[in-house]
Amino acid sequence: MGHRVAHIVQRMAPGGLEVLVLELSRQLPGDHLIVSLEGEADALAAAWPRLGESAAALAAMAKRPGLDAGLVLRLAALLRERGIDTAFTHHAGPMLYGGAAARLAGVRRLVHVEHDVWQFDDPRRVRLMRRAAAILRPRVVGVAERMREPLKRVYPGRTVEIIANGVALDRCDVDRAEARRRLGLSESAFVVGAVGRLEQVKGHDLLIEAAASVTPEPVLCIVGDGSRRADLEQLARSLGVAERVRFLGHRDDVAQILPAFDVLCQPSRAEGLPLAVLEAQACGVPVVATDVGDLASAVCPATGRLAPPENAAALAAALSATFRQPSPVSPRVFIAARFDWRNTLNAYSDLLKA
Repeated sequence: MGHRVAHIVQRMAPGGLEVLVLELSRQLPGDHLIVSLEGEADALAAAWPRLGESAAALAAMAKRPGLDAGLVLRLAALLRERGIDTAFTHHAGPMLYGGAAARLAGVRRLVHVEHDVWQFDDPRRVRLMRRAAAILRPRVVGVAERMREPLKRVYPGRTVEIIANGVALDRCDVDRAEARRRLGLSESAFVVGAVGRLEQVKGHDLLIEAAASVTPEPVLCIVGDGSRRADLEQLARSLGVAERVRFLGHRDDVAQILPAFDVLCQPSRAEGLPLAVLEAQACGVPVVATDVGDLASAVCPATGRLAPPENAAALAAALSATFRQPSPVSPRVFIAARFDWRNTLNAYSDLLKA
């Protein structure tokens, strides 16, 4: 009999960890159920067409705002009904609700995956997660090596395993000219791309500020959506760069438009190991990123540059230098050697055998 696996997330909307969940549910053995604590299934699928194309079942629990104690019982009943033997929880809320539900339902394996550690700056959250882990006893996985020590402090007594995010090297099958045609970009434009949720932690405001002083003047293509979009649009207008900033919203063809960029910029204030950085380099696009999380290990040193966080001037200098001094090598080789998706998939597959 094959495995029956549940992947529990806060809200199944476009993002790095959600893309990872989709790929794991598609490629790991067994039957898979994706559980979104928040939202309604039809609305989630309508907002993200890839969900409708997935072979995994989707269950949305319509979590009420604040503490929803009944959610644990509803989710436990679902896991029991589906005969789930392995539950993966992603981030704090899913571990608290999903972990408790999994234990009530008698789920054999509970694996908690942390995708970043910035939220553990809050001592109250650390105490809560530490107590929960002591009761629920999950296996703990981090997606970046730099997360190991912080996770060991948050989860004392638990073994912390690192499974680095990876990318499939055959996903980038569009050349630069075709990618630029998709976006209506001229061949001569200096194009800086960014991919990620439009939230404060992602630092898009710093990138827009940097764009005002980058030479040559870049076109910014910002892929993603979120609560900060209106504020970022206003910032671009106030800095006089609005005509050079394109907000592309969510796109399901990210791998097909990445080659349009001369540089991908990851200006985050905090991070784990973002997939967009790996995917861009797999497409041969150099990366400029802030030196947070595990980005130092993820950026090819021969082609990309790091800048200190919260420093738009340093970001601008790094972007300008990357354009003026292109590397003769491709970051694709770097990614193939360190972040091959097959290694990631095999490591998660091994968790199902434990």
